[in-house]
Amino acid sequence: MPDTPVSDGPTIGIVGLGRLGSALRSVCRADGTRVSLTASRRAGWSVETVPDVLVDASAPEAHTDVLDYCATHRVALVACVSNLTDIQWKALEELADVVPVVRATNLSFAHYLQSRIAEFTAALTTGRFGTTTTVRERHPLGKAHRPSATALALADTWAAASGRAVADIADERSGLPVSEHEMTHTWDGESLHVRHHVGSWTVPARGALAAADWARAAPPGLVTMRTVYDDLTARSTT
Repeated sequence: MPDTPVSDGPTIGIVGLGRLGSALRSVCRADGTRVSLTASRRAGWSVETVPDVLVDASAPEAHTDVLDYCATHRVALVACVSNLTDIQWKALEELADVVPVVRATNLSFAHYLQSRIAEFTAALTTGRFGTTTTVRERHPLGKAHRPSATALALADTWAAASGRAVADIADERSGLPVSEHEMTHTWDGESLHVRHHVGSWTVPARGALAAADWARAAPPGLVTMRTVYDDLTARSTT
């Protein structure tokens, strides 16, 4: 059932009660954030009131229902499902014409920093200091697709910032939850490794809650977590 509020934060709806959705629900309870809607494949939709923001932590099969709900009720969306089809991504862009949509390939703040470090490194590794750059990602067995969306996003960030594609993207399926993503920059005789490790689903759950708080007051449009964290970090320094 939906949860009782304690704080004055956004009212949240959670679609998908797997690892991320369940962790988000626990974080909301700990923070006193009201969850007024939950939905899962097994239990269906349970709605107490229309939430301020819907967090989709489900699967591509639920995408149409999620978009229909957000469009009908004008609810902001934090979209955490990364393995959508091209048609589904297009539908997400169309929804952003009427409500705020955060495309959350990776919700972690440290991943945001890793991407910013990649851009900083790209700006300095030109000419005689050029580097060979690779990406490695590790997830436990059972990860739905490979390479991960985060690994691909890191490769795209590097290519956009440096004008050079990464030399390789390695994917590994082993070990404990949740994930590791590493960028390696190699020169003659030395290398630099920028590694990000997430060991708890609480980490992306807190990122989802931060994105929901941001989206509650945002205008319609499609943004990524980069925009969210750029804005939140700018606010914290003013």
